[in-house]
Amino acid sequence: MKSIVVTIVCTWCMLTICAQPTAGTYTKHHQYLFTALQNQAGLTWLKGPAIGINTERRFLLNALSIHTLAIAWPTHSGTFAGILKQTGFRAWHEQLFGLAYSHNMGEKCSVGMQVNYLNTMTMGYGSTHALTAEAGTLVQITPVLFAGLHAFNPVNTPDVPVIFSAGLGYEASESFLLSTALIQQEGLPPAFKVMCEYAFIPQFLMELDWCNDPMQRNMAVSFGLKKLFIKVYAAHHPQLGFSPGTTIIWQV
Repeated sequence: MKSIVVTIVCTWCMLTICAQPTAGTYTKHHQYLFTALQNQAGLTWLKGPAIGINTERRFLLNALSIHTLAIAWPTHSGTFAGILKQTGFRAWHEQLFGLAYSHNMGEKCSVGMQVNYLNTMTMGYGSTHALTAEAGTLVQITPVLFAGLHAFNPVNTPDVPVIFSAGLGYEASESFLLSTALIQQEGLPPAFKVMCEYAFIPQFLMELDWCNDPMQRNMAVSFGLKKLFIKVYAAHHPQLGFSPGTTIIWQV
């Protein structure tokens, strides 16, 4: 039974992780490169050009490891970003190539979108390809309260899940952030997520994400060293075990 579950997770893990929000996704002042790519509207609020890598070992299995490379570049015309993501092994792997763009619609609103090229290769069966898109918006309601919407595959590309999410971000102080999100993935029950981030000191952050879906629960610690941002996190599934990960971002 476990092998069947792992096979199903392997098929969808890369795609669903793309659309899973974390604490800073629905805020203006707590954005990093990868939180912004979970809702492309957040790219507008990056402080400068950034490049980052992320690696995650799903359920401690090398075959399910996910590797991501991303870059973002703000300009006067908006922020442009690119992302490359891969998971799998020699006999089977999935790849995602994405190009994103975000534009500021004023001091309190931004919108963003991303076009994705998906490639799946299975040894002995060839490969399949698909094009899809995702889009999001971020609105500042009050000086400390933000709201956002995000849609992954709203055009309903066949064999790719449709995922909608909506969230709120409350910047209680410069050191404490509280966020919530409601996520609806095609074919699955709705997931409700509560996320908080606390800075013990400006250079050290701790994040805790709880969700009724065990696949989206995780804990993280982050370190900021001038232009370098390092995040170490782990998620735990009751049956499948731990999924550790590391993120490194260089922001100019």
